Amino acid sequence: MDDGLRLLRAARRTVTGPAALLGDPVLRERTAGYLADLTRPYGLRIPDGLFDAPPETLGQSYGEMAAELIPAVVPPDEPVDLLVLTFAVHDMLPGRATAAYLSHVCPGTPMSFALCDQGSAAAFTGLRIAGAYGCRRALLVTVEQAVLPYDAVVPVPARHRAVAMLYGTGTGTGTGDGDCARVTALRQHADVGPGDVAALAAAEVRELTAGRTDAAVVLGADLAAAWPGPGGGAVTTGPPRQPSTGVWWALLDRLAVDARPRTVVAADYEPGLGYLSLVALEPVGRSEPVGERGADERAQPLVRLPAADGDPDPGAG
Repeated sequence: MDDGLRLLRAARRTVTGPAALLGDPVLRERTAGYLADLTRPYGLRIPDGLFDAPPETLGQSYGEMAAELIPAVVPPDEPVDLLVLTFAVHDMLPGRATAAYLSHVCPGTPMSFALCDQGSAAAFTGLRIAGAYGCRRALLVTVEQAVLPYDAVVPVPARHRAVAMLYGTGTGTGTGDGDCARVTALRQHADVGPGDVAALAAAEVRELTAGRTDAAVVLGADLAAAWPGPGGGAVTTGPPRQPSTGVWWALLDRLAVDARPRTVVAADYEPGLGYLSLVALEPVGRSEPVGERGADERAQPLVRLPAADGDPDPGAG
């Protein structure tokens, strides 16, 4: 995949508290009934008084989470052609057409759709589709929330988090500074067993970096557990229990702190589905995120962050 896509801007956010829409009692009642109807065939039970719990224990709306990030990465005079929303865990308003809503609030009223049921591979798939779509600008948003009103077979994410990345075929960010990171390759493998992922991932990283020893590697937590390659400062691991946003969160940090241009490979593994996904980027200048830093990220000098930067929930995760 050498299609000229470049990461132009990125923003990210950790969200605390409940979705604002859940303040509407009518909507709460409808949502509780909708969730009960969806889960009943699977023998799952939605608790009575679902939304009577303390606000901090309630879930999130992906529409709200993503809509707050869009202005940070998409100026009004730079319309987007395609918007892709990716997630693994549904939000607390699953009956909402979230991708269509985000198209409405995004400059350009772009074609939009959502990708789910692919676990951590979803955002990689979204980026691959954006490259094949041939658009001038594509907005990729990956979101996850930490609350489900029933017992899940896998752990839910540790935090409500969202990452928005604006990709395009231009040569700069639109601000005149020329900073960006070019996507040079994207690969996805299906039906990769736990016993095979380590060797395949290492081989792909060697090929994507042409064997360079100074290349940087960013791993999702599930892939890091099996990683057989070199460690040290060249390898960054995404935060645990953030399967959708973790690798992208860490990738933005890596692109921000690297003082020298070098290939960066981000990779993740979805063990439940057997998907291995990798993307290689070549920084052009510097590509630096806006958004907030967690307590474990304070020493990382992310630049051009808003004055209000700060993690509202430093003890989580």
